[in-house]
Parts: sequence; structure tokens; C-alpha cells
Amino acid sequence: MSSTLCIAVTARRWGLSLLAATVAGWSRVLMLALLLLSIAGSNAAEPLRLTELPVGPLGLQAEIFVETSAAPLDLTQAQALHRAGKFSAGQQQILNLGIGARPLWVRLALNNPGEPLMAMRLLAGSTWLDSIELYLLHEGRLVSHLQSGDEQPKAPGLTPAIGFVFPISLAAGVSEVYLRVASVDPMVLPLDLLTVAQFAQREREISYFYGFVYGFLLALCSYNLLLFAGLRQRSYLYYALYLATLIAMNLAYTGHGYAWFWPGDVYFQRYVILVLMLLFGCSGLLFASRFLALAEHASRVLRGVAWSCAAAALAMLVAVLSDFHHAAALLAFSFVALFAVAMVGLGLLTLRRGRRAGFYFLIAALCGMLGTLVTALSVWGFLPFLPWTFHALEIGFILEASLLALALAHWVRQQQDAALRAEQIARLDPLTQLRNRRAFLEQAAAPWSTALRNGRPLSLIMLDLDHFKQINDQLGHAAGDRALIKVARLLEQGCRAGDILARWGGEELVLLMPETDLGQACMLAERLRVAIAQSRPALNNVAPELTASIGVAERGEALCLEDLINAADAKLFEAKHLGRNRVAPNLALP
Repeated sequence: MSSTLCIAVTARRWGLSLLAATVAGWSRVLMLALLLLSIAGSNAAEPLRLTELPVGPLGLQAEIFVETSAAPLDLTQAQALHRAGKFSAGQQQILNLGIGARPLWVRLALNNPGEPLMAMRLLAGSTWLDSIELYLLHEGRLVSHLQSGDEQPKAPGLTPAIGFVFPISLAAGVSEVYLRVASVDPMVLPLDLLTVAQFAQREREISYFYGFVYGFLLALCSYNLLLFAGLRQRSYLYYALYLATLIAMNLAYTGHGYAWFWPGDVYFQRYVILVLMLLFGCSGLLFASRFLALAEHASRVLRGVAWSCAAAALAMLVAVLSDFHHAAALLAFSFVALFAVAMVGLGLLTLRRGRRAGFYFLIAALCGMLGTLVTALSVWGFLPFLPWTFHALEIGFILEASLLALALAHWVRQQQDAALRAEQIARLDPLTQLRNRRAFLEQAAAPWSTALRNGRPLSLIMLDLDHFKQINDQLGHAAGDRALIKVARLLEQGCRAGDILARWGGEELVLLMPETDLGQACMLAERLRVAIAQSRPALNNVAPELTASIGVAERGEALCLEDLINAADAKLFEAKHLGRNRVAPNLALP
């Protein structure tokens, strides 16, 4: 009995000890977790030392609070919410809440460790934010209150391509910066704290970058306008329009437009970026439709593109006239995203239908699509907003513009080559590939004028195949065609480089010989006659006798080329009358 009691007591003691150890272990875990949370919280709220500022935007060092009430909060209410722990640590290096976000409060705690009054520049927000208010407090006392945004006339502190720049002076000790930001447009809030020298360097770098971008695009736009003026190819005009809308859109959303061109027009600034985004997409689709010749191979797609652009333009017009800012922003960003995808789709469609232009266009459109999508989605809030994502549109479009310029030059060269080939074909006899009568008369005008002006010799041969109708009747027209082709090749081999050979009509051929007198022309005509008589081409397994009668005339007293042709034709008639297969006049014989 006693042993049983002893065992029970021992077990109880062991159980209590195990329970105590377990509780103690969990207590230590809980205390460690609380300690880590307190450390994380203290790091988020710990003032930033001005001498140890991190490189890059300060979104992760900021504390944020999103307003949920209908009425806007003031500074006192925001401070109370911060003391109550309602602000949370920033989760992005660059804060980005997307289109139509609720107003946002941002707090930065800054520590000047005993330095004299430090002049700094706070770079806050993108250039299209509607309203941004800054409150600077030192040791709990309000030092300054600044307000800006593109809903403010002339937008104080607006610095193109950088954002809103607030000059602040930080005394020794702890200062707090509270920012209240409200915007219907995408709420993108990069925060940077720079010295005056650092800000000057940043501004200089941005100026160089956009100087290059605008210089490149303006030069390319002007070049294409000049090409259109000279060549009257509408593709050049549409491409120049596409570039012009890109330049205008970029000027608008980087703040250059509001700072330089319409600084007091708040309503215009509210919608100009969104309208230009729509025009940029429409002009790009217009150029693509022309460049890819959609009217020739995809008329239904072309109508769909036209109707889509018209519907989007009408919806934007309604939104602007009705002052539906949120709807206009959603429409503009949606249309630009769809436009980027549509450009690639049109290139793929054209390529699938066997058109070479689609290949060059597709490569260029992919660069533009990636740049446009990355910038649009980063501004919209679907991708991290970083310097390279924000400038992806410019980088992508520089690549796209360069490739499209090359593609356009290749396309125009193909068009010109095709037109030249068509013109050459129009000047060639389709059977013998010799010049036709029109081409002969055009090319003969220059040597005739030279001979007439300088008194130089010039002769002409008129040749006609004998009994050619019999070959057609007995052996067929195909055999007659082969006989003509054979004679054409013999004449090409027998004449000189400067001579002009053509098919005059039917079985008649004509040869103009500059710097050739009548005797020389008759000797050449005789050689040609003999070569034709000896050729005996095989026609349908038959080698019929093939001969030619030739008339030769020299310029002499002829006043025009037509007179010379008539004289040679008269000699040709004489050769036929004398029995055919001969040259008239017969100067080649002794």
C-alpha cells in the first residue's frame, strides 16, 4: 500500500514538473515573439538619421494609413490615429495604390543628430497626383504646411519627370513629416529625401535622359514627315502622327506640359493625359492598319479596329464632358493595355497570312507592347513601381520606333521595287521580253536628239519574219511564239550595248543604232539575216525554214524619228517585194 502511494506521489510530482516546464517553454516563446514584434514595430517607427539615409525611395521606412471615412481627416486626427497604432509599416519601396484609391496619409520620422539646420528636398509623388499636402513638425510643433498637386493652379513644387519637390529645413532633433495624398488617377507615391546637391544631380540626369528621348522622337517624327512630303506615302504620315501622340502623351504625364504649356488650366490637366493615352492607341492602330495592309487581307479585322477606336473615343468624350474622372482613367488605361496586345495580334495575323511586313512589325510591336504594358501596369498598381518599370515605355518605344523605321523603310523599298517592276513590265513585250513600242520611242528620243544636234550618224533596222503566218497556221501559235523568241535572242546577241532593240508589233522588230552609218548598218543587218536563216529552230519536231526581210535607213535628211522609221519601213517593203530573205538597200554585198 505504501509503495503504491509512493509511486502515485512520484508520478504526480513528475506531471507537475512536466507541466511547469511546458508552460515555461511556451512563455519564453511568447515573450520572444512579442520581443520580435516590438523590435519590428520600433524599427518601422524609428526616426531615420539624416546622416544614414538609405539609398532609393523611402516607402519601406514610412508609415501609412488609408482614410476610410467620407470626411477628410486633418493633421490632428492623423496624429491621434498614429498614437493609437493605426498606421502600418510601408510594404513597398514606392507606394502604389492604383486608380481611384482612397486618400492616404504617410508619416516619416527624421532625426538630425545635432547638425545645424539642414536644407533638404523631399521628392513626393508622381507628377499627376491630384492633391498632396505636407506637414512638417519639429518636436511635435508644426513648422510648415505646404500644398500642391495637379488640381492646384500652377502646381507649386511640380518638377517635370521627377514629381512634387518640397524644400524643407530640418533642425537638430526629431522631425516628423506627414503627407496627405488624394488622387483619382493612379496613386503612385515615390518618396525621396535628398540634399540640395543630390537633387541638382538627379534633375540633371533626368534632363539628359528626356533630352535624348525627345530629341530622338522629334527627329524621327520630322524625318517621316519629310518622307511623306516627298514620297506621298501615307504610312509615313501615320507613323509621324503615332510618334507625335507619343511625344505629347509623354510631355503630359511627366509634368512637362503642366509646367510649361498649360500651368493654370486645372480642368485641361485633369483629362489631357487620359485623352492623349487614347489618341496614342488610336494613332498606333491607324498606322498598323495601313502598314500591314489590313484592307487587302483582313477587312473585317480593320472594321473591328475602327469601331473599337470610335467607341473608345465616344466613351472618353462622354466621360470628359460629364467630368467622370474615375471612369476616364479606367478607360484610358484599359485601352492602352488592350492596344499593346492588339498591335502584337495584328502582327501575328499578318504573318500567318504570309505577308513579310508582319514579321518586322511583330518584332517592333513586341518591344512596344512590353514597354507599354510594364509602364501601364506599374502605374496602375499591378506591378511594382520602379524606375525601370516606369521608364519601360520610353525604352520599349525607342526600340520599337527604331525597328519600325527600318521596317517602314523596307516596306517602302518593296513598294518602290514593285512599282518599278510593274513599270518595267509595262515597257516590255511579254512574249520576247524586248522593249515594246512605247519603251522604244521613249529611249530612242535621247540618241536621236544627240545625233540631230551634233550631226552624228544614226541608222535604223526594221525586220520582219517571212511567211510567219504559215508557221502559225501549220505548226500552231505556240510554235510561232517560240520562233519569235528565238529571233529576239539572236538579235540581242548580234547588236551592240548602245543599240536599242524592240518588238515593233506582230512579227516586226526594230533596232536603232547610234553612231552608225548606212553601210555599217547594212553589214550588221546582213549578219543578222544570215544568222536567222541558219538557225532552223525545232518547232514541234519540225525545223522549218525561217527567214527575215530587213529594211535599213540612215538619218540623212530626216527631221524626226518618225521619218527615219517610215524610211526603214519603206525599205523593208522593198526587200519583201524583191523576193524576201534579203536586206534593202543591199550595201553589204560587193
